[in-house]
Amino acid sequence: YSLKRGMEIIGQELGRSGLGRLRIPAGEIEEPWMNNHPMGTTRMHSDPKKGVVDENCRVHGISNLFMAGSSVFPTTGFANPTLTIVALAIRLADHLKGLLS
Repeated sequence: YSLKRGMEIIGQELGRSGLGRLRIPAGEIEEPWMNNHPMGTTRMHSDPKKGVVDENCRVHGISNLFMAGSSVFPTTGFANPTLTIVALAIRLADHLKGLLS
């Protein structure tokens, strides 16, 4: 679900339960990151039908193409992904070093 849809569901449930109302001014919730952010665009999955890269960040079907970054995340989150991106890059570097040794 998108942030906008989540807010709609919360608003409906608040109204249904009689706990209150949720008002969101028109145009306040825009989700530009859904179309402009690379996170999750080359998602990691062991099955090539469900993801672009494998557990070693290698593009399925291409032996010498690897990706490191938030694009390999299977889902997006709300926290800053920098440390996870660095960890993935270090893990990939170790993997590549092992292949070249």
